[in-house]
Amino acid sequence: MGAARLAGARLDRADRCISVAFVFKNQIDVSVTASMDILYISPEFPPNYVHFIRHAHALGARVWAIGEAEFFSMPPDVRSWIRWYVRTELGNWRTAVRAVNELLEAKHALGFEGAFDLVESHNENWLRLEAIINERFGIPGIRLEETEPLKKKSLMKQVFQRLGLPVARGGLVADMQDALQLAEEFGYPVILKPDEGVGAGGTHRVGSSAQLEALFPGLPPGYLLEEFVDAPIVTYDGLTDREGRILFDNSLVYGEGLIEYTLGTDTFFYVSRSIPERLAEIGASLVAAFGIRRKFFHFEFFVRRGDYIPMEINSRPPGGPILDMMNFSADGDLYRAWACVATGQPVELPRGKKFAVGYVGRKDKPYRLSHEEVLARFGPLLVEAAENPPVFQGIMGRTRYLFRSENEADMPAIAAAVRQTTEGT
Repeated sequence: MGAARLAGARLDRADRCISVAFVFKNQIDVSVTASMDILYISPEFPPNYVHFIRHAHALGARVWAIGEAEFFSMPPDVRSWIRWYVRTELGNWRTAVRAVNELLEAKHALGFEGAFDLVESHNENWLRLEAIINERFGIPGIRLEETEPLKKKSLMKQVFQRLGLPVARGGLVADMQDALQLAEEFGYPVILKPDEGVGAGGTHRVGSSAQLEALFPGLPPGYLLEEFVDAPIVTYDGLTDREGRILFDNSLVYGEGLIEYTLGTDTFFYVSRSIPERLAEIGASLVAAFGIRRKFFHFEFFVRRGDYIPMEINSRPPGGPILDMMNFSADGDLYRAWACVATGQPVELPRGKKFAVGYVGRKDKPYRLSHEEVLARFGPLLVEAAENPPVFQGIMGRTRYLFRSENEADMPAIAAAVRQTTEGT
């Protein structure tokens, strides 16, 4: 994979001068002068993340990138925002490091000396790679040891407990005997989930010892077994500045449990117009405890008896089109807000939410309302209708609909109509 490509170089353009100081965990302040050099990992996926690059470029940063896509498969405007791109295998850190060296050679050949000022992927899959690049090339930012509690659910749970927060009972299981013993203690159903994983991938609800005995031998090492918590799920999401201050926060309300969506239930959740005070308080404590700086965050919670039980945390934006939903809710632009944080420029975001924004993902069932009928019936409230990328369709549905309304109570009613099938479900 290799070949570097020159893209969008404006060598005759006078570079804007920006002076900015960065503060990162375990790093001294670094003063960056002249245009910044940002290394972006995987600029083409997910598709909406190209807006991060667009805004960074518009604010005067030079964007350099590595990724797995063929360069000329990207839209022309995306290519024009990237100074140089090297195609590589991101899952192999040694290969990726060689690609970064190749990028640096191109960067220096073009007259831009020095290392990169910042590395970003906004993607949980590449968080460790981001840390490796930071360490190898002396770039301020997250370090490898700091990624462990951001990736492993077992370590997250330890942090939750140190903060005095309630957690679902459970832990890592080494073998079948461990799993059966813990399941017997909790009672069925129980949840099996990977210690490391993105979203609900690899998660199973197990209803009996026979099912556990059949399932467990086929699982890879590193699984947790937890009690099943039958409770609503909400999130606390947002963006932090370079010092870890929360610039914008948000909460999603899920229609059902995440496992139901992996099992075929049409996905429904919505951005709420308000955030309960207790949820915001816990969320802010977790941002501080995990040292999240200059990044988005996405935390999931069970809601039980008026309190919030943290499930897991993610140091990334919430997935799919949720950033767009957050933008629609406030009439703001979080892509630009991140670019402003990255380049040290003032961040302007609206305060409060003007709208609740709902997501419905349909999964190729015989629906009572056709696609055209959904558009006609809910047109004034519909802000987006599109097909999801194939990799998202298993959980998020093939076709997504985004609705917004000043009345939050509209969201469940719209979802019920759009998800209803001819079989009445």
